[in-house]
Amino acid sequence: MGLPSRRDAATVALLRDDSGGLEVLLLSRPADSRFAPGAEVFPGGAVDPSDSHPGWRQLSWIPARATAVTTRILVAGVRETFEECGVLLARDGAGLHCPPELLPGLASLRLRIHGGHPEEFQAGLKRSGLRPAWEDLVFCAHWVTPSGMPRIFDTRFFLASLPPGQEPDPDAGGELTSMRWVAPGQALREAAEGLCLLLPPTRSVLAELAAQATVAAALQSARSGRVQRVRPKLAEIAAERYPGLDLEAIQPGHGREG
Repeated sequence: MGLPSRRDAATVALLRDDSGGLEVLLLSRPADSRFAPGAEVFPGGAVDPSDSHPGWRQLSWIPARATAVTTRILVAGVRETFEECGVLLARDGAGLHCPPELLPGLASLRLRIHGGHPEEFQAGLKRSGLRPAWEDLVFCAHWVTPSGMPRIFDTRFFLASLPPGQEPDPDAGGELTSMRWVAPGQALREAAEGLCLLLPPTRSVLAELAAQATVAAALQSARSGRVQRVRPKLAEIAAERYPGLDLEAIQPGHGREG
């Protein structure tokens, strides 16, 4: 059997301000999932070939960005977030956030994407007078699955504020078992107590978010920071404990690639 190929992927941590402070949306993966069974994750997934269609550049202005963030990565982040939790990071021709009243009419598009037709996402946005809201995605982390794992993902992580008037909607396709809004610090404490399972990249992003009091502060911190690609090495971080390892197991300079 050959080595697993590396797949590009995008993940979006959706944020909101609650009366108790900053909260982030976590989705639970089924216990029988092939990847990260039972883990709580941010919305996201692998890049699809249709995410590279040249029409995306014609549909929307592409902002300056880090070299690790290509147009297809941004498309995947917006598409997967819409598919998995029903939140659409899009704007209209005037640059305004997607009107919430449009979402019910896009429910069939979401189902088509989930049913194996991601190539319909571009046309669906066009019909609704929308384009991806690239400017709402803030690049915050870049992780690669350790060598030796059965599936290798090269994943870019983004932060985004929950658009006005939108609320997450459970995944109708059964890929995810539940979702919840939670304070980053609380999620980390629950993981430390064995009450939930968080992958190392998720823990890392949550640790950064736990230091911020508001969505605005979290986005500003991510914008001003430098993203470094991280690839843990199984031999260095006790492979038998992956994916429940502690962040402290990743020592500065080990398993990091610029």
